[in-house]
Amino acid sequence: MNIDYIKDNYWFIARATAIILNKDKTKVLLFKVEDGRDYFLLPGGRIELNEDSKSAIAREIFEETGYQLEFNINSIHESFATKDGKKITQYNFCYNATFNDEITEEKFNCKDSEGQVFYWINISELDNYKVYPESIKELINNTELKHIIDRVEE
Repeated sequence: MNIDYIKDNYWFIARATAIILNKDKTKVLLFKVEDGRDYFLLPGGRIELNEDSKSAIAREIFEETGYQLEFNINSIHESFATKDGKKITQYNFCYNATFNDEITEEKFNCKDSEGQVFYWINISELDNYKVYPESIKELINNTELKHIIDRVEE
């Protein structure tokens, strides 16, 4: 069961995501949901009850890509927003990992979610892409632990 609670007009979500770079650190793995959305996200997903964030990211990445990787904490990101009248609080634990194999597909479908597509994107071209949240671009080449708090008002 995911840590994802709605009570009255409040929604709390606990997630784990990963910045996955290729072995020469020139590409990053991002995904896009192909339902008309025009932005890319980090791979990952919700943390389950009684699951630590590091186990969650390893599980999510394996389920979505088949990759078995080693993860190290990169940042903790607290987001506060309002959507459709609901006040959303999201805690995201972001990890770093390196994919050491050869990239055989620059674009591939998610193994457990139809309509979710992964892309290996050249870091040198990252500014040409809309990535959410924008702070991800700053984190990609920075291994220093960060604590980010975002507040987005309607």
